[in-house]
Amino acid sequence: MARHDHTAAPVGGTPETPGADAPAGEDAGAIPAQRSRRSSRAAHSSRRKPKTGIKRYLKPIAIGAGTCVVLATGSGWLYYQHLNSNIKTSKKNLSDVEGKRTAPNAFGQVPINILLIGSDSRATKRAQELGGGKNLASDPPLADVQMLLHVSADRSNASLISIPRDTMVTIPECHDEDGKDYPEAPYRRINESLAHGGPGCTLGTWSALTGLEIDHFMVIDFGGVVDMAQAVGGVHVCVDMNMYDRKVRGIGGTGLKLPKGDNVLNAEQSLLWLRTRDAWGSDLNRTKAQHMYLSSLVRSLKSDGTLTNPAKLMDLAEAATKAIKPDDGLNTIKKLYDLGTELRKVPTKRITTLTIPTLPDPQNPKATVILDKQNADPVWQMLLSDVPLDKFGKKKAKPAASASATASNAATDVDKASVAVTVRNSTTAQGRAAALAEELKSAGFGKAAVGNPGNAPAQPSTTITFSAEHKAEAQAVAAALKLPASALRESASGGGPELVIGADWTTGATYPVKDIPKAGALPTTVVAQSSAEKDCMHVVSQGGIYTY
Repeated sequence: MARHDHTAAPVGGTPETPGADAPAGEDAGAIPAQRSRRSSRAAHSSRRKPKTGIKRYLKPIAIGAGTCVVLATGSGWLYYQHLNSNIKTSKKNLSDVEGKRTAPNAFGQVPINILLIGSDSRATKRAQELGGGKNLASDPPLADVQMLLHVSADRSNASLISIPRDTMVTIPECHDEDGKDYPEAPYRRINESLAHGGPGCTLGTWSALTGLEIDHFMVIDFGGVVDMAQAVGGVHVCVDMNMYDRKVRGIGGTGLKLPKGDNVLNAEQSLLWLRTRDAWGSDLNRTKAQHMYLSSLVRSLKSDGTLTNPAKLMDLAEAATKAIKPDDGLNTIKKLYDLGTELRKVPTKRITTLTIPTLPDPQNPKATVILDKQNADPVWQMLLSDVPLDKFGKKKAKPAASASATASNAATDVDKASVAVTVRNSTTAQGRAAALAEELKSAGFGKAAVGNPGNAPAQPSTTITFSAEHKAEAQAVAAALKLPASALRESASGGGPELVIGADWTTGATYPVKDIPKAGALPTTVVAQSSAEKDCMHVVSQGGIYTY
């Protein structure tokens, strides 16, 4: 066997030309000394014991693991960027309508209002294949499904409220993102609002009807429904008899055919279910079927492990970012993820669905409806007040007129004379800060004083800001003035209690008590359903047309 020479090769040249590769200006005579030291180190290292056992593998394992982390991080970042590129957004509000915001609760939490819009656009070949109507490809899309999702400030409950597509409303003036103006359109179907510049006009229409500030919208089309259903592996529904929504010339029909009882809708059946109207008997019943579908979808997401299974979650993320077109406030995966995190906190059994009350349209009672304002307005007020619509909330709900009940125990433990409460005025009413500071002094808060400056930037609602260690003091001040719990605002930099008088309190020594709806106190004409309830959709036989 040939003997291998382990002598280290000379550095900086060959034996024949020592130092030939030495850098210019370097003393070539120093090279032999360097070789000598390196040779000595090499000889020393050759006398080390060879690594045995697991140690000999640690270094390559560490290098391999590090490489995997780098590659995984890189691919994760690329996938994150890929999902971001899927998201297509548009301007949130194309109208000049501004709704009211609900005041934060004692912990600074606020409700979330999201408008969900189903578009019947046939602009793409796939949409034409799924929805039919190739001749409608150039027509502006209609918002055939419209639901407002209200998520409570404390995330304990949510409400999903529909307005039927054939409801006659006034569509406000809108301006699309290209600068085109759409004048106000009285007495139009609400589904036409999408054609007045985009989903931002539908949002503006809802704000005008409800008086609410709506935080976001999400639009989904035919293809999006199919992709989402496929990503979750099908959606469970139930019908009370064999149904066949036959396609009847001059009437309609989707062709959906299901046996009596429980069914798992595949991707295309999901779309047909959401579009079916005739087999349900009316457009109002169709919204009920849509509520059932979404409730079932939520149950599937939570119970089938989709949200905890990485593979399923990736499929869902891919489908959702392509299927859903949100407003420009949800333009990144992080923002959508953060919103999803908030929505996941709501218990499934505390999601209430309902269709807003309507009346036959006097001008066209067989084809269109109008809002029943007498019974619809209390629903909007409950949302604005962030009052639960469900029966579960009724058990826990107490009159929210003031924070005195909340603060009663805390107030008795507070030495009022030592509370340094500052009072400032943000209203145009003169002397309000001084008047309320005196009122607090007479109530035992001897250190109450007008702030410097006494005036504050204008704000609509009265607030008490405080840091965590002064919470009991702030509650005691609120109780003395009969302020609602929503006026309490905890802040990391709040310090002692600071009362800022808002436009909602321009007169009087105590906060004016407002009528706040009771939880679950819906008008008798409103039929609400919990998403935890598994019901079967009633099929209208119509002489056997829609059964088999």
